[in-house]
Amino acid sequence: MHDFYLIKKTKTQDEDFFEYFWRDKENYKDLIVDYIGLEDNIVDYIYDSLTWIPCRNPCLPGMPKHIGFNNIGVTLFDEHSAISLISIFTAWSDLLKNGPKEILKMIYYHNYSEDELVRFDRDYAIAKFEKFSSISKQLSEGNYYIYHCGI
Repeated sequence: MHDFYLIKKTKTQDEDFFEYFWRDKENYKDLIVDYIGLEDNIVDYIYDSLTWIPCRNPCLPGMPKHIGFNNIGVTLFDEHSAISLISIFTAWSDLLKNGPKEILKMIYYHNYSEDELVRFDRDYAIAKFEKFSSISKQLSEGNYYIYHCGI
């Protein structure tokens, strides 16, 4: 599961706050405005496009600017991420509206088992993507972050 928290930006948030938010989030419930959980199979399906998003890596000294989602760690999205997040999640939502009820990512170049197929419910994913686009719009104002905790 990939957890995404829309959190209020404050003047007291420092590198330690962002490095350990995932561990201490129970202490910061007053800063959490919204939450979205995306299952691994959905993230796997759209992963390539998530590597195009400007962000920051809270686990590195100075929280350097970075391009691309950190699949197995934490990622911080800010106002510089907003346009890409909105565009990518809106595009995926629009694209999936043309697909079948159950989305399957088939692997054509080898024999695969049922367990290897990436599958998910189209309408469920569309609802998640639309919510993600909606909360991403709040980033552009510069008053919020989206904090991602990877697998």
